[in-house]
Amino acid sequence: MALVATLILTSFIAMRGSPARAGSDFSFPRPAALEPNIDFWVNAFTAYSERDFVIHDRDHVWRVYQVLHMPGEGAPTREEAGWANDYLKYKYAAILNHLATGSQPTTYEEQRVAALFKGEPPAAYELAAQNLRVQQGLKEPFEASLLRSRYYRSTMERIFQGFGLPPELASLPSVESGFENTAHSSAGAVGIWQFTRATGKQYMTITRYRDDRLDPVASTRAAAQLLQENYEALGSWPLAITAYDFGTGGMQEAESAYGTDFTRIVNNFAAPHFGFAAKNYYAEFLAARQVDQYQDKYFPGIRYEEAMPPAQPSTILRVAARHSSRSRHHIRLRHASFHTHRHHRSVIRHRSRT
Repeated sequence: MALVATLILTSFIAMRGSPARAGSDFSFPRPAALEPNIDFWVNAFTAYSERDFVIHDRDHVWRVYQVLHMPGEGAPTREEAGWANDYLKYKYAAILNHLATGSQPTTYEEQRVAALFKGEPPAAYELAAQNLRVQQGLKEPFEASLLRSRYYRSTMERIFQGFGLPPELASLPSVESGFENTAHSSAGAVGIWQFTRATGKQYMTITRYRDDRLDPVASTRAAAQLLQENYEALGSWPLAITAYDFGTGGMQEAESAYGTDFTRIVNNFAAPHFGFAAKNYYAEFLAARQVDQYQDKYFPGIRYEEAMPPAQPSTILRVAARHSSRSRHHIRLRHASFHTHRHHRSVIRHRSRT
């Protein structure tokens, strides 16, 4: 543990960027239209356990039809999660399609669903039936990520301040990797900041024998550079943070169509890969930041809990060497019409059920 702390502190002092701009006024806007989405993710992170399955509308995430609790203890098996996903989608597709015929709601559940569509035409039910999504609760992994963040947050905040950026950006790894310093996604994104090899090489050393994506300090510095470039190109934090997920080029096209009106972009911008993850990324960040700020409210007693120490530097290097030796065969990047630095988060978001 002492070795990790020494490494982080020494690396930070050696590579620290320019001091934060005096008097900088950073803000993370919370559009009123986005508040229900933020609330949904706060609940996903703090109220719904791993054994809770939330069926909701993909576009209107706040439209929750049911929270199904799976009996038992511990994380559910893949079979249990698959059953919950199939059961909930079948159940609510049937209810919505029935209401789409113009039939009056008769059962309690039909009445409850109909109340969510008050004032909307029957066609809205038919569309909603095709737009169902199941989200597994994230309470336990998110709490674990808050505990792990203690080993990194203060250093990350100083790095962002050194770049003249808001230190609150240190909340992003909560939705990227859960602060797992050796996290690997199925798409080849690596480390706390989930860089793919292609984008990571623009900011870090990545070779057969060394992968700085697994170095918390080097990867945080890289993330700061990327976020700084995004902000300079786009001029607002909602766009710059979303670009971390979707790509700078994609958000520039969205900005050219809708300006900096983030709500209009989320509701109207259509482009390849601008799907659920990208549309919700900023709301998830705001939710994670809110939980970070009020940890004791959402997780009473968390201040007294301890986290497992992160991997020692020697372990990180061994993992990096193993990963680099097979990366040519296993990494598949998504480079369609716009550049994006990785597919998806490996720890937190993999528990979503599409």
